[in-house]
Amino acid sequence: MRGGRTMKVLSGRGASDGIVMGKLKIIRRGGSQTSDVRTVMDTEGELCKLDEALADVAAEFDRLYENALARLGEQEAAIFEIHKMMLEDEDFLDEIKKLIGGSRMSAEQAVRRAGEDLAEKFREMDSEYMRARASDILAVSGRIAEVLRGEGRKTVLEEPSIVAADDLTPAETIEFDRDMVLGFVTEGGSEMSHTAILSRMMGIPAVVSVGGLSDEYDGREVMLDGTNGVLYIDPTYEIAKIYRESLKRKHEEEQRLELMRGLRCVNRYGERVYVTANVGEPDDVDEAVANDAEGVGLFRSEFIFMRRSSPPTEEEQYVIYRDAARKLGGAECVVRTLDVGADKRISYLTGNIREANPAMGIRAVRLCLRMPELLLTQFRALYRVSAEYNVSAMIPMICLPSEVEKVREIAREARESLLREGVTVGDMRIGIMIETPSAAILSDILAGMVDFFSIGTNDLIQYTLAADRENPDVAYLADPLPESVRRLISMTCTSARREGIPVCVCGELGAKIEEISFLVELGVTKLSVAPSKILRVREKIHESVAIYQ
Repeated sequence: MRGGRTMKVLSGRGASDGIVMGKLKIIRRGGSQTSDVRTVMDTEGELCKLDEALADVAAEFDRLYENALARLGEQEAAIFEIHKMMLEDEDFLDEIKKLIGGSRMSAEQAVRRAGEDLAEKFREMDSEYMRARASDILAVSGRIAEVLRGEGRKTVLEEPSIVAADDLTPAETIEFDRDMVLGFVTEGGSEMSHTAILSRMMGIPAVVSVGGLSDEYDGREVMLDGTNGVLYIDPTYEIAKIYRESLKRKHEEEQRLELMRGLRCVNRYGERVYVTANVGEPDDVDEAVANDAEGVGLFRSEFIFMRRSSPPTEEEQYVIYRDAARKLGGAECVVRTLDVGADKRISYLTGNIREANPAMGIRAVRLCLRMPELLLTQFRALYRVSAEYNVSAMIPMICLPSEVEKVREIAREARESLLREGVTVGDMRIGIMIETPSAAILSDILAGMVDFFSIGTNDLIQYTLAADRENPDVAYLADPLPESVRRLISMTCTSARREGIPVCVCGELGAKIEEISFLVELGVTKLSVAPSKILRVREKIHESVAIYQ
């Protein structure tokens, strides 16, 4: 008992591992505002309000995407691109406009009705993953309705707390100050929800589907066990002891990993194996350096384009790349050229492209070859930086040698134009991403055309298995890593070694501890991971080399 209170135990479903203790902060929304439908006469005015709200929410999702990209990575940030795509869904928008124009509903009421109707269709589906998407639909429609009412959303926590709510949208989850959130607990939801996925990637323990949370629990001391899916309210001394022991093990692990700081790895061939960082913008380089990164293996340049209404100028890009490279003290900064399309849409670049299957359409290098001025400007900025700092360019989504030839032509044009203008340039390396089966199969040819390979395992797995990486219903195909993908990675490494070029792995696989030995054994000489995972990956490389020696 605590303070005369008897401990209460609420069981749910563990969504993100870990045990935390702290005060419970219950967040209650203002309600769905589903008042009786009122008839409006100015339907044109309501349609104008709708258009303005859609534009505001789209800009908000762009900002959330950049935030998630920088903090968590590309795969998790895609949640907000998916949400943004819903704002452009013609069936959804047509239904809203029909309710406004035909039924004379207000824009807010029409948005809520259309969202609820669409969500209900998803709830009736057989797939748990698809059923979980109903909450995403309600999150998007709810946010549009809030904007129409002029409401903000961000909740500010006054002290570190375990946040509780009926449910949380992905936007609400990532908007919290990470230092103030100890854990998440929701009355509903599932471990397949995007909020649960974000919690796991943020390393925040979470429990979902605990049922009703009484307001009387607000401010009470609780222990949340995200591993077993239990919330203890007013935990006993014996239960709290479990938390203290968990905290001790975590502290011991952090001390062990600190021993990896400053150490450098080699493989069994005697070659250096670098552990570098994936970053989204120059400020993220500070976190990479703080975590002892040996450079940046993936600088995602698309964020520069996503926060604007037109492409950034050469000078703007030059300043951003220069500032990022300067912070690395001579270590390499690998900048991935513009990678948009598929789930990363930029209206001023991809707004006119309509595709039944965007993931296999005009994206990444295909878009840049279709609009070569984008790549030309990017290369000019990078070549200028290369005169002062160690910067390289990496081309995504290559499938054929002919694409590399076209990219090389644009790179030569950029370099020669700068020289003609009397601008100093460096000898910048140009590499490609191996993220399609075609590129892996043709790696023996491609290796002679570029300076390095970087294996993007997220897409390589997706395209090899014809399995959407965002769909948990087909996740079993990729876990454990199938032999088909292993062979493609091995083929790529063999081709690179034969040609004498280095190989990096910059997808999620690079941080998957159980696969690091496999990658190092093949001759991968660089792993690029989230900054927070650098020391753990380095520790595993040291263990792997010891195994093979």
